[in-house]
Amino acid sequence: MSKTAKRPKAKKNDRVLLLPGSSGWEAWTGNGNGLSLGLRTEALQALDVENLPTGELTMAFPVRDVSSLPFRTPTTDEGLFADMAAMHVERFGMRPPIENGILSDYFKVGSYGEESVLLPIVLAPPPEGALPKRSPKSFDISARCLPLPAEAVVVWRELGRWVFGISGAEGPLHFQALASSELDEDAGREIRISLSQLQIQGILETAPKHCFVWLEDDQEPPPPEALAALGRGFGGSAQVAAKPVPVLPAPPSKLLPADIRAERVAKRKRRQSGLLFTALILIYCGLAAWFGWRLFDATSKARDAEAESKSLGPQIAALRDHTVKWEELEPIVSTDHWPVELLFRVAEAIPPNSGLRLKRAEMVNQLDVGSSGAEAVIRTIKLQGEAGELQEVNQFNLNLKRSANLAAYEWITPAPAETKTGGWSFIYDGVYKN
Repeated sequence: MSKTAKRPKAKKNDRVLLLPGSSGWEAWTGNGNGLSLGLRTEALQALDVENLPTGELTMAFPVRDVSSLPFRTPTTDEGLFADMAAMHVERFGMRPPIENGILSDYFKVGSYGEESVLLPIVLAPPPEGALPKRSPKSFDISARCLPLPAEAVVVWRELGRWVFGISGAEGPLHFQALASSELDEDAGREIRISLSQLQIQGILETAPKHCFVWLEDDQEPPPPEALAALGRGFGGSAQVAAKPVPVLPAPPSKLLPADIRAERVAKRKRRQSGLLFTALILIYCGLAAWFGWRLFDATSKARDAEAESKSLGPQIAALRDHTVKWEELEPIVSTDHWPVELLFRVAEAIPPNSGLRLKRAEMVNQLDVGSSGAEAVIRTIKLQGEAGELQEVNQFNLNLKRSANLAAYEWITPAPAETKTGGWSFIYDGVYKN
């Protein structure tokens, strides 16, 4: 279902921006004089968007599909930025496979004297239905298409999910999708944790104390108590504001998913083949011998291209093995798997003012080889403890399963056993869901 806004008359040099809206995809049209809303839909997949306005199409991927990895680098030499950004992404084990296209890029977003702040981004491979029927000319990310204000956090809704972003001196500094489905204290706390990490890395000098919740014209505003809860969790204040008109980002990103790249290569080959075929007909009519030589030359080049493509096989296999090894290091490089962080999240689930105590907590990472030979890392949290009251154990069990910070774990919680002293002991296992 699509709702078409009053569409301005298309001009020769118009460009179209396909942008994720609060509940569906939107199309904005215009040129250097600004954009205007041409189409607003309720389609959650870009493939389902019909009647796109004419013009050069740019697609902005939603925040939920992109990982931002800002860091501070001790140089202002732009010639080194690309290599340093690639090394930073590699350190996180997030370098996209070659066969998936160009799924990473970087932008300079700030300066501190002789240092620079870079924002590498990594796009998840677009699943089936994530790309529109009409092939975009270029790709970008939604956070770069919205004029984020300085010294404030902005929260907005994309395709039914809340996201937030913060701007640096020269562009978006960080953005991510919120795990919480509602604007509440948990959402504010999640934002505060992200800002604290940016401060620890030296990317932010001081954390913003104000938050804007951007709303579209037809979007229902959150109740005052939700804004108050968001502010409490965030550690500041929150207020509603109108979502601004998007802009075409500059400079454009280099993102190019494999499907579109393959389509462009195929188009180019078809065009080249058509021209070559015409030339061959003319040459054949005039010089049959020259035509034969050209045919032999083309066949030789095709064999060389095939041999070159086969030679890439070992490199791709080596890259996959390297990715598996990086996954084994994930407990070290990802805060979501740090033992101290996990123990803190478990401790938050202990009922307050209770006698429940953990006697033992283990974080186990075990490499598992499946029947097909594929390797995977199984991550488990093992908890052993006791409490004076059965109700305290049951409440702890319930808190673990409801915790948004432990939502990635599936909890196995056998019934507690009564101890010799009249208390209750328990042994719980939390298995990470890949």
